[in-house]
Amino acid sequence: MASTSTVITRLSDLVDGQEAVCFAALVKVTRGVTKSNQPFIKCLFRDKQVAYEAPLWHDHRYFPEAGSWVEGLAYRIQVRASFNLRFGMQLDLLHVRPAIDDDAGDGFNFFDLVESSQYDPQNLLDSIYRRIRKFVQEPHLQQLVLRILDDNAELFKKMPAAQAMHHNYTGGLLEHVWSMSRVGEMLVEHYASYYNTLNPPFDKGVVMASIILHDIGKLRELSYHPVEARYTKEGSLVGHILMGRDLVRETAKTIEGFPEETLLCLEHAILSHHGKREFGAPVVPMTIEALLVSFIDDLDAKMNVVARQRLLSKTEDEFTDRVFALENRRIYKGIPVENGQADEDCAF
Repeated sequence: MASTSTVITRLSDLVDGQEAVCFAALVKVTRGVTKSNQPFIKCLFRDKQVAYEAPLWHDHRYFPEAGSWVEGLAYRIQVRASFNLRFGMQLDLLHVRPAIDDDAGDGFNFFDLVESSQYDPQNLLDSIYRRIRKFVQEPHLQQLVLRILDDNAELFKKMPAAQAMHHNYTGGLLEHVWSMSRVGEMLVEHYASYYNTLNPPFDKGVVMASIILHDIGKLRELSYHPVEARYTKEGSLVGHILMGRDLVRETAKTIEGFPEETLLCLEHAILSHHGKREFGAPVVPMTIEALLVSFIDDLDAKMNVVARQRLLSKTEDEFTDRVFALENRRIYKGIPVENGQADEDCAF
């Protein structure tokens, strides 16, 4: 039985030199060999906010058993934290065992250890459905989008948008698509009225359908795990862009009379949403609708990266760590406002 008198420290609250007991989810176990041909194991542990590495050299007391530790499980760890400029915060493991139900008396909750969307997934999904019905007026296209969402709703609620980079947490894919649809709602209304003499008209339905389905292939590219999504074999060999296009094409074949031009424009927006070939796009955007989808996707991804850096940064100065997704620049944190009031809650 776990003792309820034990003082538990959150992994994300550790400071340099501190010795503490924490609950942490094991993300990854990596084996390697040093330059002197000595084996080592690196264990990556995390809570909701941070992930820290625990290197185990060949003579460490836990080295023999670390290779059998299970990725994705929670562990109760006693650690000594140390920080250096090259590797950041690292953990020296003093004691390790799997977390058990009795640890609830010490505050153990697995979902406190994994990052997830702050928004209720059903609210996000309902909001997306409302925008489908508002903007995707072409009946075949609306049927296609609704059918794909209906068939994949439960997985869509859980899947992260990526293994790393942006929205890489439980529910992140749905949150990303919802955020894009919210931005898209404002922009399609603006540009449709701004360029109202276009012929054929600016297609608000193709833009909204493409926003909702642009990353749908990630449901096949990634295998859901609450700690860290893993690439499927097919995901590694084919990738979500082509897998998403294939899912759309497969579904369209089951809908009698699907307009060929509409399908072509939807497929193009999905294939080109990364914007540039060097970013993995098979083609670059060549329609006004695809261009807008690509810009919204890039904007939403980068804003998520910056906002999370601001929220999660543990640096002691006024800038965050370097952000790989933003050319390794550091983000200025600004001056905190005392007793500042948060903006009103986000409208779905």
